Amino acid sequence: MSSSNDLHVMQIILTLERAGAQEVVRTLAEHLQEKGCAIIVCAFQDGPMRAEIEKLGVRVEILDRPRYSVVYLPLFLAEMLRIRRELAQLVETCHIDVIQTHILQVLDFLVLTLRSDTKPRLVLWTMQNVEFFPKKQPGQRQSLRQFKIWGYRLFYRLLTGQVDGFIAVSDEVHKAILEQIGAIDNKVFTICNAVNLKPFERSGDKAALCDALDLAPDVHLVATVGRLTEQKGHRYLIDAAAPVIASLSDAHFLFIGDGELRSELTEQARQAGLAAHIHFLGMRKDVPDLLAAVDLFVQPSLWEGLSVALLEAMAAAKPIVATAVSGTTQAMIPGETGLVVPPRDSNALAEAIVQLLSHPEQAQTLGRAARQHIIAHYSAQQQADQHMALYHRLLKQRAAAREKKSGTYLDN
Repeated sequence: MSSSNDLHVMQIILTLERAGAQEVVRTLAEHLQEKGCAIIVCAFQDGPMRAEIEKLGVRVEILDRPRYSVVYLPLFLAEMLRIRRELAQLVETCHIDVIQTHILQVLDFLVLTLRSDTKPRLVLWTMQNVEFFPKKQPGQRQSLRQFKIWGYRLFYRLLTGQVDGFIAVSDEVHKAILEQIGAIDNKVFTICNAVNLKPFERSGDKAALCDALDLAPDVHLVATVGRLTEQKGHRYLIDAAAPVIASLSDAHFLFIGDGELRSELTEQARQAGLAAHIHFLGMRKDVPDLLAAVDLFVQPSLWEGLSVALLEAMAAAKPIVATAVSGTTQAMIPGETGLVVPPRDSNALAEAIVQLLSHPEQAQTLGRAARQHIIAHYSAQQQADQHMALYHRLLKQRAAAREKKSGTYLDN
């Protein structure tokens, strides 16, 4: 078994586009490497996060995604075997001790087959959300969706025995793994998402941001960060913008991120007559600078595992309005580190936003408390320490089990 300072760890993720799970992988790779681990990140689609990860000195490998869907079963299976061969070769040549996957789809099932009974190699499955099954697509028959869910549930249960541990990023995700996947409790470990504090220590240049947006320097800036998808609840924030602007005519909303609903949300803002107050900034790599410059952060999500964007806003000492969904209610202390409102409630969102924009002293107090809470409980150093401790504990258990199976026992 590898010693404490020479673990070889493979982190696997679907894409290196910019999103919360990718930031988790980047942050974890950085801090595990600082602790002496040799890290390799494998992805099935290139993206802008690759350069940031490689800048840390971490090796990145891009594997071709399956070119056929499961509908073309023979071709799909051939692609799965090809990817497995490529992964297995990397695992062997890089002497990998720990395989940690963050994918949550068919490719996860393939990764779990890389577990070895002849070596004390770990396979860990990180769950970033409380929703594990595919959502209904527009025009999709409900019967087809139910069939897919049945298939996923079957695969999850069959392969639970092939995973050494599930890592849940919040207490609610831990609970969901037990209930939806059927994992046994002693295989599920909670290690919360975390944030690298240093990028969020800077002071913001609000005047420069307002100038870039062609706005007066003294307007109120409200930001939300996240993929433009159903999960993030952006349509409710746009609905909330109207009463906010009715109370504070200089309020402007910055939507940082991109996604499948961008056109729909842009049209919603236009039809509501809010286009001049709602700004879609797209994907940005300067999120710490943007957060430092805004007055308020809003997280209107409908569900979450534990949002990295929320943790980053707290680290930036921003006053926060967020919805009471899983993960968020664990990270925040309502009334102390921010204001929490029910999901899908635009009126409550609007009232909380107006409250904090109208009372800057209260907002600053909440923001300072949020940063101190992150420092105490959600730093990247703590996250890396917890991962290291889990890796070594499970590797020791695997080694002991192998020795026992072969008729010998480790000398403890």
